[in-house]
Amino acid sequence: MSAVISSRLAYHWAGPVLKARSGITHRRGLSTVNQWATDVVGHKTVHHDIITASPLRQLAASIDTASTAAVQAPDAVVPPNWHLVYFANNTPETELSSDGYESTHAPPEPFVNRVWAGGELEWQPTNPLRVGQGATLDVECAQVDTKQSPQRGPIIFVNLHRTTRNDQGISLVEKRSLAYMHPPSDGVANKASGNQRIIPIKKAADFSQLIHPTEIMLFRFSALTFNSHRIHYDYPYATQLEGHRGLLVHGPLTCTLLLNLARHQTRSHPDLSQQSAWPFRRFTYRAVSPLICGEPFTVNGRWTTANDGTPKACELWAANSQGGLAMSGTLELV
Repeated sequence: MSAVISSRLAYHWAGPVLKARSGITHRRGLSTVNQWATDVVGHKTVHHDIITASPLRQLAASIDTASTAAVQAPDAVVPPNWHLVYFANNTPETELSSDGYESTHAPPEPFVNRVWAGGELEWQPTNPLRVGQGATLDVECAQVDTKQSPQRGPIIFVNLHRTTRNDQGISLVEKRSLAYMHPPSDGVANKASGNQRIIPIKKAADFSQLIHPTEIMLFRFSALTFNSHRIHYDYPYATQLEGHRGLLVHGPLTCTLLLNLARHQTRSHPDLSQQSAWPFRRFTYRAVSPLICGEPFTVNGRWTTANDGTPKACELWAANSQGGLAMSGTLELV
């Protein structure tokens, strides 16, 4: 499968909103990236795991104590996006990238700074992952794209497809987009997550929850998902080398908190509470601006209803401490 290097897709990253440009103005390293992309697109890996209760209990204790009892059942359903505590990429430390993250799909230097751009989760509602099952994760690099940022030059988007199966077949298909870019040219002076504009939110929430992201929360989530990306726990690295204002909250953690919020709301909704497990079909989301450890933020939701008044979807978004948009997505219901 050949690689696609283009400026077609509109993404956001943890910083200023990206705008497409017709040409590539910063070519340093791009010829090497083109060759790398040709090799990496189509690359597949396979991971096997047993769905056990212990990491679910630990994640509940870290971010969602209301789910503690539910995940202790002998055949408990794995809540949405909690599958991240399984299928660890057991890359030795000596083979990690300089930012601490696994390097299987990382582009070559100088594109060494990485952020989470967004993704999509599509579940098979009749075949959720359950405790006690054996499961397999297939990961494929599906596409590589390049966009231009006025502040950071070319940014490489690596798009991964991740298919999770149990004994009954496909349980979950996940698409995720990771953005790689040059390091800040002027170190600490270039506060990549401190100078982004505040994106206003022009809608009211039907329900919301205040989150206080602490260093312990970020550490536990990093440990449970075997994520050694240094921007989440190494303050000097995050601030001095990558120019962020502080430790960054994980993109997948924010995504999980949004889905936790929606899942608990379905249990109390009269039209949804009688459905088994959780009536989710697809969640498509994008990361717009960073959330910083120690700065409270909110996760919010609003129902979209059909003509008969029953919910057909849920708009979900996270708002930072200044009220600006940090992550947004649409959750489609069964």
